Amino acid sequence: MLKKSSVLTAVGAAVAAIALAAPSATAGTTAAWTVTPSGAFTGSAGVTSLTDNIGNQIKCATATASGDAPTSPTAGPQLASITAAAFNAPCTGPFNSTWEISTSTPWTLNGTSYAAGGTNGTGVVTGNIGSISATVTGKSVLGECTFEVTGSVDAKYNNPSSGGSDGTLDVAPPTTGALLLSIGSKTGPGCNIVGATATFKGSYSIKHSSGVSPVISYS
Repeated sequence: MLKKSSVLTAVGAAVAAIALAAPSATAGTTAAWTVTPSGAFTGSAGVTSLTDNIGNQIKCATATASGDAPTSPTAGPQLASITAAAFNAPCTGPFNSTWEISTSTPWTLNGTSYAAGGTNGTGVVTGNIGSISATVTGKSVLGECTFEVTGSVDAKYNNPSSGGSDGTLDVAPPTTGALLLSIGSKTGPGCNIVGATATFKGSYSIKHSSGVSPVISYS
């Protein structure tokens, strides 16, 4: 015959087990990304470069982009959409080649980690630009060439100085573990020297439509 105290102990243990297994209704809010201000933004860059795995490099003198950041906070990893991207002539390459790059958007701007510091000492976001899609068309002494570029590239966003407009998006893959763009659908004799993958490099000045640069934080 079980003693009353034993029964109460068993019941208490069962209740405790259920309570531990159930999710807490009073847990704190989930950490999220904040982009301030949200909304429309533009980006402008000087020289940008596309370099394939063989070493061939196409350089464009200037580049521009524009997009939109959703109302914050957001769970991420997507922090914004890049709705337009242009690489302006002259774009030049090996063997006296000239190139034009047309893009298909939207692309995604994604954040994977946040840290103090950065170019302006106000925080830096490490992430990538995804869903990239572009058509590259050129002509050289080797003949005409058209190929498709798709994939993702590593990127870092440096927050601006307090209230400033000096926020920058640096598109420069690290020395190890870089995301690589894929090169495919190569057409034309000039494509015989084009590799299978590529990296992209450039530094964009980012400004919100209000004139300041967005500040991205994670908490």
